[in-house]
Amino acid sequence: MLESIVMSDVVLSALVLFGILQLAWFSVMMLRRGIAPDTIQHAIPPLLAIWVLMWPVYTDSRWLWIGVALLALLSLAAVTVNSPFWQHLRAAWTWSPDADDLGMDIYFRPNLPPLTQAIASIFIAALWFQAIPEFGFGLALCFCLAFPAAALIDRFGSVKFNFRRLGFPAHPSQTLAGHLILIAACTILLCWSLHVYHGTDWQILFIATLIAAMTTSASRAVVPGRWNAPAAMFTTGAVMWLL
Repeated sequence: MLESIVMSDVVLSALVLFGILQLAWFSVMMLRRGIAPDTIQHAIPPLLAIWVLMWPVYTDSRWLWIGVALLALLSLAAVTVNSPFWQHLRAAWTWSPDADDLGMDIYFRPNLPPLTQAIASIFIAALWFQAIPEFGFGLALCFCLAFPAAALIDRFGSVKFNFRRLGFPAHPSQTLAGHLILIAACTILLCWSLHVYHGTDWQILFIATLIAAMTTSASRAVVPGRWNAPAAMFTTGAVMWLL
């Protein structure tokens, strides 16, 4: 029985490693075909959600660190290896701040490897998962699905549909619609995560997860740059723990 449990984790980890390597390869291929780095980076968290959905299947959650470590190693290799592949990976994964993030990265961004904020977000969610699996699982899904959905609404809604911008100093282009989508998505994902582990009715969980989702929204608005995602993973987890 013990051997089968260990082998299941090994197989899952091998699939994750292969998937992350494919993610790096596809990122380079898309860049070489003219896809903008910003578009590539926005597509990465939803793809990582495939891995996050596997987290409850692990029998030993420490295997998660293999995937986190590989992401970090790929990020470091992108800034240290000078071969064409790694240079293109660095270009595909390096974030260029736009008007929404000016005034912040002068202090926070110099010489950071690509995807630092995304890796930090997954790292914090994985820490929560080690301590309280139902919290870490929901937080990771919020980062992978709710944050990209809100960013997509902000990116296209204010231009095509004239959604109201909230004018936060750290993120002037964030819209009311984007934050409403974020709150709704985080509430649903956190409820579902708790339901998966405890089978509790969603109605009982709604108020607590709504408060936590509002914390996520506040962190996204107040913390400058893409550091708002790791900050949200920490603060939202803390609020869930307190509640």
